[in-house]
Amino acid sequence: SKMMSDKDCKDLEKTLDNLRGPNDLEEKIRILEFRNAKLHQHNEKIEREILELRGKIKKLEEMQTDQFRNKGEM
Repeated sequence: SKMMSDKDCKDLEKTLDNLRGPNDLEEKIRILEFRNAKLHQHNEKIEREILELRGKIKKLEEMQTDQFRNKGEM
C-alpha cells in the first residue's frame, strides 16, 4: 500500500467538502426540520388568532341579539 501524496490528500479533502456542500443530506434535513418547526409555530399562532376572533364574533352576535331583544325587534 502506498502513502497518499499531499496532492492526493488535498484532492480527497476537496471531494469530501463538495460532498458535504449544499447537497449534503444531513444539512438538508437540518434545514427542513428548522423550516418545519417555524411553520408549526406560525400555524399555532394563526390557530390562536382564529379562536380569539371566533370568540369575539360570538360576543358581538350575542350583544346584537340582546340589542334587538331590548328594542323589541325580535
